[in-house]
Amino acid sequence: MTTPAPVGPVTRTLVLVRHSKASHNALTDLERPLTSRGWDMADDLARDLHLAVGDADLLLVSPAARARQSAQPVEQRLSPAEVRVEPAIYHEGPSGILDLVTALDDEVRTVVVVGHEPTVSVLAHMLHDADDALASQVSFGVPTATALILQVSTSWTELGPRTAHLGRVLTAAR
Repeated sequence: MTTPAPVGPVTRTLVLVRHSKASHNALTDLERPLTSRGWDMADDLARDLHLAVGDADLLLVSPAARARQSAQPVEQRLSPAEVRVEPAIYHEGPSGILDLVTALDDEVRTVVVVGHEPTVSVLAHMLHDADDALASQVSFGVPTATALILQVSTSWTELGPRTAHLGRVLTAAR
């Protein structure tokens, strides 16, 4: 006898991460590496993120060195089935990330995107379905090594303004 499938909406999780503390000592913006404190903050955030969301199905990462480095502890702790470096995260702002996410298969349940400011806070604010304290907090931007955890009750293809709920903001200790 087979067990019936659960009834009711399936919730997906979208995590938008601002990279950790980066150095300004590089020839180009894309090459800026994490500072030693940034590496520690990235690991702390990844640990807290794993406690909050468990494992991830997909990790999407900006091609910038600081984002790729920030994603390393996330990959180690959240064990995503797939990791992709996506130039759109760096070059195309919130709409670039939204295009990547809305193209996902609905079998993907938890997606983590490691990117930049103001992109992650603008996207989280746009997707959030309430005018509350968290909306106000992210409207001013978020510090480095911060994760914005959104619950999505629609399919990925239907994700858009006010269709997700920003339930939690995690920031690594300074």
